[in-house]
Amino acid sequence: MSYADDFAGIYKTVSSFPVFSDHEHHHPDGFFKAGMDLRKVIKNSYVAWIVDGGIDKIMADRAAFFDAVKYNSYFQWLEKGVQQVHGIDTPLGAETWDKISAVIAASHADGDFHWRSLLDNKYDTIVLDAYWDPGSNDNHPEIFASTFRVDKLSYGHHRDAAAVECGPLFDQSLLYPWKHYGFTGKTLSDYVDMAQSLIGKLHREGKIVALKTAIAYNRSVDFYPDDREAAERAFGKNPAEIPPRELTLFGNYVFHRCFEVAAKFDIPVQVHTGLADLRGSDPMLVEPLLRQYPNVRFVLFHSGYPWTSQVAALAHNFFNAYPSLTWMPLISTAAAIRTLDEYIDIAPSINTITWGGDSWVPEESVGAQLAWRFVVASVLTRRYRDGMLAHSELDVLAEKLMLSNGRQVYLRKN
Repeated sequence: MSYADDFAGIYKTVSSFPVFSDHEHHHPDGFFKAGMDLRKVIKNSYVAWIVDGGIDKIMADRAAFFDAVKYNSYFQWLEKGVQQVHGIDTPLGAETWDKISAVIAASHADGDFHWRSLLDNKYDTIVLDAYWDPGSNDNHPEIFASTFRVDKLSYGHHRDAAAVECGPLFDQSLLYPWKHYGFTGKTLSDYVDMAQSLIGKLHREGKIVALKTAIAYNRSVDFYPDDREAAERAFGKNPAEIPPRELTLFGNYVFHRCFEVAAKFDIPVQVHTGLADLRGSDPMLVEPLLRQYPNVRFVLFHSGYPWTSQVAALAHNFFNAYPSLTWMPLISTAAAIRTLDEYIDIAPSINTITWGGDSWVPEESVGAQLAWRFVVASVLTRRYRDGMLAHSELDVLAEKLMLSNGRQVYLRKN
């Protein structure tokens, strides 16, 4: 058989399985009920990230926009996601903009379309990172499990201190940790007790399946030193008076206390590595955490792109380093294929490799899923044709990568 024939058969197998995503930022109902169209879909996708001038530039010259991005991975999979979700085969372009925009608006007129379309497109479970309200499942437990982003806690040195977030917010008051979490204590110990008790309570009640940090967008993922005295000096200091280094040290101390809770309750910790502040997001900076907390499962998001082999090396040397290809197929489909192939070679357990779409709207979430199916099918086809996989193993490996690895990492019962 030809490569095309083998790929088609294996892609069909891969596509037969439901999908577990370990990371999405799917917006709450109100965002979609306020109205959707093509402009809003693109504005809330990664395509808008790569356009200098953002959505305003796109709207000013649609033809130039499509000419610039039509071969980019972000755009190609968003286009496929729009087509899949809305049941159309019309290419996205300046001349089709209004027609497709009207189709999107009509679909979303049903206020539940945004989450039902995820179920309709074979999403089994999605781990939601609602950074605007950590631990939220958008009131849709039928599709969303929750991670608890701990970054906000790392800014809680003072009642007037505000966290820095890397995505759109719906209520700026949520940035203030003391107010958001109802903290009324007086000391650093009180604050740590509040944070640890909150995480423990959410976990015991089954409301969260992971902790998450995306602090790499704002500072280095070097979480050392863990200095109690420095944290004490920072606590209670007015935000206008605290220098960046003191804020980092305070954050380090809080992060370590969160890792202690993760160890106590066996909660996986998702760590954004790669593509953020490139000066401080190299996954090798996480290596000391892997040593210090051998009982914490650290899920290394985004394969540390562009440092994908560093994540492979960490997974090779540390049983608690879990490589996740979250976002990777959208960033670069070709790089994701190379990376998955490498991770299958090197991971001590095939059961630790996970994936997530890392998107805000269903059109991009479904496009990301299509990208992941393409990546998995491409890798399995190559390995099958090279004699590295028996035909009988294709179903087993495909099911792990699409579904059961995610369930095992995040939903396992202790």
